[in-house]
Amino acid sequence: FAILLLGYVFSPKKGISSKEERANLVLYKRPFSVIGYFSAVAVDTIIYFLRSTIRSPAAMALIIPLTGTYVSSFFEGDHIQYVEPIVFYMEFAVWWIGLGVLSSIGLGTGMHSGFLFTFPHVIEVTLAAQACGHVQFETFSNMWWVKTPDQFQCGDYPKEDLKFFDVALKALLPAVLWGCGTAVGEIPPYAISLAARNARIANSSFDQLQEEIAEESKSKNFIMRMKTSLEKWMIDFLKKNGFVGVLLMAAWPNAFFDLCGICCGHFGMPFWKFFSATLIGKGFMKVPMQVVVMVTVFSEAYLNIVLAMVEKITPVAWELKSKLLGALNKYKAKFVNKSLATQGPNILKRLWGGFLIVAIGFFVVSCIQEFAQQRAAEMAKKEKEESKKKR
Repeated sequence: FAILLLGYVFSPKKGISSKEERANLVLYKRPFSVIGYFSAVAVDTIIYFLRSTIRSPAAMALIIPLTGTYVSSFFEGDHIQYVEPIVFYMEFAVWWIGLGVLSSIGLGTGMHSGFLFTFPHVIEVTLAAQACGHVQFETFSNMWWVKTPDQFQCGDYPKEDLKFFDVALKALLPAVLWGCGTAVGEIPPYAISLAARNARIANSSFDQLQEEIAEESKSKNFIMRMKTSLEKWMIDFLKKNGFVGVLLMAAWPNAFFDLCGICCGHFGMPFWKFFSATLIGKGFMKVPMQVVVMVTVFSEAYLNIVLAMVEKITPVAWELKSKLLGALNKYKAKFVNKSLATQGPNILKRLWGGFLIVAIGFFVVSCIQEFAQQRAAEMAKKEKEESKKKR
């Protein structure tokens, strides 16, 4: 917070009109300018959020009790036994919904938290269920990088007739919360586009989209022309079908869904119509299908098929199938044997942890730079408008 406040106080007072100069507004070239512009965005956003929250009775009615409950968990007393479960589920919801928001709000550099956190969680649930022969193991504590002694441990429960949908349901809740978070992350482009339409000012996001489509349609690259045709079709489809159009676009892994928020805002679609379609499509249609696919792919039958294919396409001398099978069995053994689970992480775990740190760091840096560049562009645009008025 101290860095943000210092950055805000000493933030640049002028914008940058040149696209080439804004492209050089990156941390390793102009760290102080980037931090200054970003701090201004962050502080203004915090002030706007606080004002909006204070003015909303519904938000205050929700935030005050939750904040009071969370703060009370830091104090000893008889209330702890009632407060701790509430705080636990609050942290659980914030973690998975927050990861979903980060996945779709990254301004083109989104942290792909599905591949980094959600899908690995589903895979771990699937493998644990196969190793344990039941789904009674604890999984909810798998959040905020916390590892508890009982996490994914089989315990003393007897093996049972393991059903496919029991495994899928065990992994479903975190995934659905993550999917709902991705829907929340689609609100900013929609809100900006709608605000521009209601204020009857130029919608830079939609105008930029139209310019890109016009330029790419003339490209000699076949893939670029196909992409442009798909974007044009999506815009027309959304305009004609409204709620159903947004729902269908959100109900599958759609790399172009960012366009939906911009277009729906530009067309003046009501907020709850847009958000409910996005929420249902992403949180309750797309994600459950992804969970079913992940559980299917990592079930024992399919893994044996994959290992057999690996054996066919690799040299016999490599013995890759037996090595992969040995590593997989060793990993599954940790679910059954608690002493193995408490051992230090193997090389793959360390590499994965390092990859997570790099991926999150790249996302944070990209977001800071993107917000800084947007701030510089907005300030330059305001300066240009003010100079025209003076004339």
